[in-house]
Amino acid sequence: MSGTLFTGERLHDGDSLFAVDLARHRAAYEYARTRLPSGRALDLGCGTGYGAASLAGHGSTLVAVDRVRPDSASRSTGAHFLRADIAALPLSADAFDLVVSFQVVEHLADPTDYLRAIAHLVHPDGAAILTTPNVLTSDGVNPYHVHEYGSDELEECLRAHFGRVEMYGVGMSAPVRAYMLARSRRIARIMRLDPLRIRDRLPSGLVKRLFALGALLVRRRTTASEGAPDATTADFPIGAPDESCIDLLAVCREPR
Repeated sequence: MSGTLFTGERLHDGDSLFAVDLARHRAAYEYARTRLPSGRALDLGCGTGYGAASLAGHGSTLVAVDRVRPDSASRSTGAHFLRADIAALPLSADAFDLVVSFQVVEHLADPTDYLRAIAHLVHPDGAAILTTPNVLTSDGVNPYHVHEYGSDELEECLRAHFGRVEMYGVGMSAPVRAYMLARSRRIARIMRLDPLRIRDRLPSGLVKRLFALGALLVRRRTTASEGAPDATTADFPIGAPDESCIDLLAVCREPR
């Protein structure tokens, strides 16, 4: 694992305990890679940078933005990393032919400024691709997630900023679905230890630290008892959105 503080939320390339989660998120980057333009692309909210690194070197100028430094391995690629906040992005309007922003919108109580910024950055003939967990299959315990979406609600939010929105879902293979269900059952057992929801009255920093420890514990014990699939991006096919998909993926065009 990277020397960066482990939060349970940000994934680090090469961490075998989180290999299934990495494959899940890489599926979206693989989808985006097939749609890379010859011009400029932006990864907004790139996290540790492993996804942006996978997009670099494929014919586009790749800019990646987050509030924290990327892992060192990601910085050694052809991506241009920039530390900045969404509220003050030092980037020009209409500057990017493609903007990707994966697993970000659920962190915002009000996504208006974030979505407006994306629409502002996308060239009129360009596109934006966003992903977020599907609220219908989420465990709902991540303290970093302020609001999770269903397909219809997310599409409605996006249509306020884009003239065309196509909704997709990130599915799961049978082995991955069985593994994720086993994890969910273990999480549910842990949550039953707190029937009065005392966790809601604890300091935010403590809750997030407990979440990080829980993320490690659940994965270790699930792998030890049920095993973990040798997952690749092929285990997370992208197709029509439905109630069983693990993530929602939206392709947005015609920025307003």
